[in-house]
Amino acid sequence: MFKVPLLIALSCILCGCASYQTRDDHRREFQAQLQTVVVEDGINLQEANIIAQSYFLRFGPGCGVATTVSDDGAYWVAKTYIGIAAVPTREPIRINKRTGQVTWSDGPTIENPKTIF
Repeated sequence: MFKVPLLIALSCILCGCASYQTRDDHRREFQAQLQTVVVEDGINLQEANIIAQSYFLRFGPGCGVATTVSDDGAYWVAKTYIGIAAVPTREPIRINKRTGQVTWSDGPTIENPKTIF
């Protein structure tokens, strides 16, 4: 009686996992997107989102999220949350709009965002 629903559920899980992107897939995708960033003309909203997600993937704990960036004057800011409980980190990721420099309380300062990976 329970064998058929269990078999269907397991089949769905296994098929879904086959198309799930791995961390390496995300890294390759963000590496390609980082090549489109032009630091010399300042960092726009789209570029800032690419930078924030790339930085968190590279230097984050592996379980968590960086939010979409928001405008904070001279910086783009992405709040970060870690763990299953989504605990906020001490500081958000900050991206200097003029230079592209990236800083975060839980990671290194990166002068050129194209060197994140």
